[in-house]
Amino acid sequence: MTENKVTYYELDIHVPEENKEFIAEILTELGIDNFVLGSIDCDVEAEYNPQAPRHDYYTELVKETPVVIYSEDKEYLESVQKSLEHVLTSIQFPYDQKTFLIKPIADQNWQESWKASFKPILIEDKIAILPPWENPSQFGQTHKIIINPGMAFGTGQHETTRLCLEVMLKYNIPSRVMDVGTGSGILAIAAAKLGATHIVANDLDPDCMRIALENAEVNQTQHIIFTNSAIEEIVEKEFEMIIANIQSRPLKAIMPSIRDHITDKGIVILSGILVAEMQDFKEFLKSQKMLFIENHIMGDWCSLVCKKSLN
Repeated sequence: MTENKVTYYELDIHVPEENKEFIAEILTELGIDNFVLGSIDCDVEAEYNPQAPRHDYYTELVKETPVVIYSEDKEYLESVQKSLEHVLTSIQFPYDQKTFLIKPIADQNWQESWKASFKPILIEDKIAILPPWENPSQFGQTHKIIINPGMAFGTGQHETTRLCLEVMLKYNIPSRVMDVGTGSGILAIAAAKLGATHIVANDLDPDCMRIALENAEVNQTQHIIFTNSAIEEIVEKEFEMIIANIQSRPLKAIMPSIRDHITDKGIVILSGILVAEMQDFKEFLKSQKMLFIENHIMGDWCSLVCKKSLN
């Protein structure tokens, strides 16, 4: 009998049912969106419904199932576990109410089921985010972005990313765009597909830089300038649009630099902000001499659009 080659791993996070959404929020704040609340059921074929809030990426099973993260990189899952344990310890989450397990998945049929569960994400019929095994020709004239959902950072599944993309479609994409905290590079790639000619995308995580560069090459958007410099260290300014999909606390810390890098008439798109934090963040924008324009909401998350206040 030939032994199946192990190419994927899963990290199972077991917590009480009432804490699953809380764990999901923490993972999102850690920059992780390739998780499911449950696990992929190989016996149930996921039905693709583009109108569904989460687009039916997975079949949620019985309540006993864990929060699960899938990856081909075991070391990545170990680092996720370590980061999550650190956060839970810092907030004194009960020790006996959480368990972690990393295990290999050798079943090749499972891998096919896993692929089948990841369907294209359509943003207003203008952008299609596709896994690499999908045939892009069936999506006609939409702007196609190829992202591997098995990668560690930013697959386009989360509401905060989709909010950014929807707002980007609403405004004419200018020539000069900055993507702060680029992750997988998906928003910078979208800006390039939508017509931006000069794009700078930064992230402090070297793994993000590697993945973003790979994604840019796959999507033939190699003209994007990726840097692991902090925004404060980026000398170039006068950007006409700045996009920042970052959780609210670090976002507040870099707002002075965002204001410093945007033109007087430029548009700033902020995401990664919980709806519960929205009003507070609007008040914060006033203190930073930023003029609030509008907000968009999806689930528990919101995006804010603003520009410089010149008064």
